[in-house]
Amino acid sequence: MREMQSNTGLGIPMPLTEHIINTKVDNSVDWSSSSVFVLGGIRKGNDGKLRFKVRLVKHVDGDLGASLRKYIDMYSGFRFKFFRSTQNAYNRECQIYHAFNPRDNREHPEPPRNTKFFCPITSCSKGK
Repeated sequence: MREMQSNTGLGIPMPLTEHIINTKVDNSVDWSSSSVFVLGGIRKGNDGKLRFKVRLVKHVDGDLGASLRKYIDMYSGFRFKFFRSTQNAYNRECQIYHAFNPRDNREHPEPPRNTKFFCPITSCSKGK
């Protein structure tokens, strides 16, 4: 099982519920318009720490809370991070996509609209 490592920088695994989205996303003091989130399953490991299985990675320019709410009954958990730039968010989305090959991402993430961004993974066909 490939589990999300802490070095991805997307924060701790959290249950995907309306309450958590309201408190941790909508009311975050670190709010920014660009973000990346992963959706998947949460379980406790033998060591008592939470483990997260990445099933989907997405990038959002806009309302992260609204995007997450669409998935409430489909996934049990999520992780997220706000980014200061759309390009940094897209780069992280691509890196996670290549590292974890999430089963629910049917294809490589598309660059945000009205950008000419390339995947930061040079061996990728969508890279430069």
